[in-house]
Amino acid sequence: MDPYTALFRWNLWGQWQIPVSYPRTITEDIVRYTDTPEIMALIGPRRAGKSTILYQVMAALLENGVDPKAILHINLEEPEFTPLLNDSFLDKLYDVYRAKVYPKGKAYIFLDEIQNIPQWERWVRARNDTEDIKIWITGSSSALLSRELASVLTGRNFTFNIYPLGFAEVLRFKNIPLPPKPWPNTPPAEIKHALIEYLEWGGFPRIVLAQDDIEREKLLKRYFDEIILKDIVLRYQIRDVQALRSIAIHLLTNTASLLSYKRLSDIFQVSVDLVESYVQYLHEAFVIDTLHIYRLKAAERIRNPLKIHAYDLGLRKVVSLSTSPDYGKLVETIVHNHLLSLEQDGLFYWRGVGEIDFVTQKGIATDKLIQVAYGNLDEVKTLTRELKPLQEGLKQYPNATPYLITWEWPKRLESDIVHGIKILPLWHFLLP
Repeated sequence: MDPYTALFRWNLWGQWQIPVSYPRTITEDIVRYTDTPEIMALIGPRRAGKSTILYQVMAALLENGVDPKAILHINLEEPEFTPLLNDSFLDKLYDVYRAKVYPKGKAYIFLDEIQNIPQWERWVRARNDTEDIKIWITGSSSALLSRELASVLTGRNFTFNIYPLGFAEVLRFKNIPLPPKPWPNTPPAEIKHALIEYLEWGGFPRIVLAQDDIEREKLLKRYFDEIILKDIVLRYQIRDVQALRSIAIHLLTNTASLLSYKRLSDIFQVSVDLVESYVQYLHEAFVIDTLHIYRLKAAERIRNPLKIHAYDLGLRKVVSLSTSPDYGKLVETIVHNHLLSLEQDGLFYWRGVGEIDFVTQKGIATDKLIQVAYGNLDEVKTLTRELKPLQEGLKQYPNATPYLITWEWPKRLESDIVHGIKILPLWHFLLP
């Protein structure tokens, strides 16, 4: 492979053009740091839009007068690069770029799926410390990048978590306008239809824009296979691929459930240690998230089971073993995924006599107690049951703000506050 020919094919000063895309909400925040010395790290699941955000940053640079030759874009998942990905590969490409394209001046370097390069963090640090450059990197492994960013690039990076689309972005992608505020408790028909679709198919950008369910299903199955193979099997040299897939499918099927390593070990006839490793790999690859119980002492958190949530409900839909969806768990997972996009210092679940779906933390303070209800809250018995854990939690954390998030607004309610607890329709909660 001729390095210059490969770069020419995939750069603005060659044959490549920036693809047209819908703007992502987070892009504006990332662009704000264009002139800072820190390395910009975008971490998130495969196909969630990290590359698209890089393209949008490049477009912003061009709008601000940056010379296209000052931008170097390298996609490290190009098939022709695969046999060449060693620790000297980036040196070769960068040296060719400086020799033949842009020998002098500040360069903007975009390295997509950086985890494919051994010792990438040392190259990035060395170049960042010695050259007039600004570096953006993306990666699909939370642990791999976090470990390397923490060890070698401490204090030299800003990290952004990139998840599938939030509901507000879904509406923008579908060109569905929001009604003027104050919003009604019941969403307009078009928004409710989009919410039901989001509940079913998730928020990967191409899935949201897909024309039919057949296309969505094919894409999502391919995404699942890519994540399992590229982000776990190849990276960790997994031998029992079938056990890994089976555990992944089981966990996605049982989103919003407590995790038992021993039970999974018994079901799939593998050791508890292997189950723990596979769960960790699936978490690192953004297949599932895991929540600890909310306790002030770390030892108590570790002794209690984790609670799992699918990072995207579309993946769950196409691999799930369940014959009928459990909408209560799906709605809870939607709330979980929205909470990940908000600023907070910790996300947990809580158990006393009852269970609270989510507890958020700011600093060391308990910030919010959030319960999610899918059932008919017009029944007094159901409403009382959903409020009871929040009332119990408030006795222990009186300064926290309690919320009950509802799928359908209870028509019998005369106020949106009951016993000091804010009742909020799901669609209100998911929108800015």
